[in-house]
Amino acid sequence: MRLLREYIRELLTESAKGPADLPDGVYVGIKSFGNNTQVFYSDAEGNRRVTIKPPVGRVAVSKPGRSPHSAQNPGSCLGSWQVISSQVSDGWGPLLYDVAMEVVGDAGIMADRGSLSDDAYNVWKYYMNSRPDVVKKQLDDPDNTLTPEEEDNCDIDSAPEVNEIEWETQLEDALRDSPVMKVYTKGPTTIQELESMGRLVRL
Repeated sequence: MRLLREYIRELLTESAKGPADLPDGVYVGIKSFGNNTQVFYSDAEGNRRVTIKPPVGRVAVSKPGRSPHSAQNPGSCLGSWQVISSQVSDGWGPLLYDVAMEVVGDAGIMADRGSLSDDAYNVWKYYMNSRPDVVKKQLDDPDNTLTPEEEDNCDIDSAPEVNEIEWETQLEDALRDSPVMKVYTKGPTTIQELESMGRLVRL
């Protein structure tokens, strides 16, 4: 079982694309409006790529409770922004997630608290297990299972490991083991690389 997990981790790491993998004519666009930010693949003018040929797609992040698509009262969640939607070509998601993470700075990003697809869940597993350059901050449940503080409390509805446990004694481990119960932050290295390549478009 351990070998299988390591093999899957290697596949995820190998399939994740970086700035150097961008084909000619493909850029990364950033558009911020109020409490929302979108990061997407674009042309040189910032028009979204909508062709079938990858990479295409976008990742949208929002401050908790500020979007009709997000959980209305997710808790303090360490002040993190949440990914409220993402549709990205296979292997090209982490690059957009990296940029979104860097745009929001120390606040970091977390999984949507309302719903989570299998593909999105796998992205969070990739960040938790295969990205040592990314800082992971632990979130708690609304009942203060891990800490007495309120600021790390966060909705658990989209965390399958937590919702599927059968015994209260397993709850602490489930919270710590869940990639959904983390806030992820990193320095602006991806944005800097894209800027140095002339592949970043700010709108």
